[in-house]
Amino acid sequence: MNEFFWMLLPVAAAGGWIAGRHSFNKRSTDNLWNHATSYHRDLHQLLTERQTDENNADALDFGQLGSVEHDAAETHLALGNLFRRRGDVERAIQLHGSLIDKAELSDDLRAEARLELARDYASAGLMDRSEEQFRELLDNDAHVAESYENLLLIFERASDWNRAIELAHEYQARCECDLAERISHYNCELAEQARRKNDYQLVESKLSAALEIDSHCARANMLFAELALERSDFQQAIEYYEEVEKHSPELMPEIISPLFGALEQLGDSERLRRYVDRIRSRYNAYSVIKTTRDMIENLDGPEHADLFFKEQIVKRPSLKGLRDWARGQLKHSRSGERGKVAVMCDMLDSVVEDKPAYVCESCGFGAQTLHWRCPGCGSWNTVATVIGAEGE
Repeated sequence: MNEFFWMLLPVAAAGGWIAGRHSFNKRSTDNLWNHATSYHRDLHQLLTERQTDENNADALDFGQLGSVEHDAAETHLALGNLFRRRGDVERAIQLHGSLIDKAELSDDLRAEARLELARDYASAGLMDRSEEQFRELLDNDAHVAESYENLLLIFERASDWNRAIELAHEYQARCECDLAERISHYNCELAEQARRKNDYQLVESKLSAALEIDSHCARANMLFAELALERSDFQQAIEYYEEVEKHSPELMPEIISPLFGALEQLGDSERLRRYVDRIRSRYNAYSVIKTTRDMIENLDGPEHADLFFKEQIVKRPSLKGLRDWARGQLKHSRSGERGKVAVMCDMLDSVVEDKPAYVCESCGFGAQTLHWRCPGCGSWNTVATVIGAEGE
């Protein structure tokens, strides 16, 4: 109840302002009285959560705007929005729809009502009707950017990537905004769909389109690298991974293992050692440190691998590094201390497991796997690896 009270304060203030603006001749006083009576009845039902239906004499009367003017229409818009936020989408649709039908409504208010009606339909899952209202707004050159954004969200939720691409290009041209990164992801989505159907010609076509739009698209380069590995073209795979490393170094934890695999498959030990030396010379994410440690053990033995590991976790301390170092010390611990070290390892395990490996920089959504589109807020390329003591 307190939440609704605070939400309604601005609406109540608007109602008082409306009263102050109306002249006190009989006609305007009657209009104001009729509007206030209807408004406060609706407001009372919103707060008390009374159930109404078509046969109930006390049902909310959304159609009695009559000759009430601009300010009252704005109040009705606000009331409809409150219904939608509360979950009474049917009432919101009825109220906003009735406003659109009022001949005396200004073009600006009609567009505002249409925008809210489109949002009502989307909240109700009526995407076709929502799309129709947003298209009407675009035709009338009203709320253009908002309409494009909402239409793109509708297509994204439906995985209708072809229509999303078409609309995004239209959006770019009309609003002079840069959607290259987003369009490249749409093409990658189509490529992944084609890959599941083993249509590799379409896969390569869509990935090429993604890179044509955004030449540094990490996702497209990673998918191209995976295709190269599947056909044992290890040199090509390495080149794609190097593009990712160059332009998106934060994704190194995702590519380090297949990159080392491709280097091993080439059979060029000198090239592999040069790459290991490159990693030694910089600060690295923990997954990179751990994978490189295993590679050094294969090349030079456990002593060299352990030395590299200790040097790296001192440069870049993390809970994961501390946990794995402690586990490595178990076998060297004296029998009386082994139990204590094991307890510490278990504690670190529980701490590490509770921490998300990835977090959306836009909404804070946490995940254990990389998402190109945040499941929480729907933003693209905002889910990033957690860097620091509690992450990589």
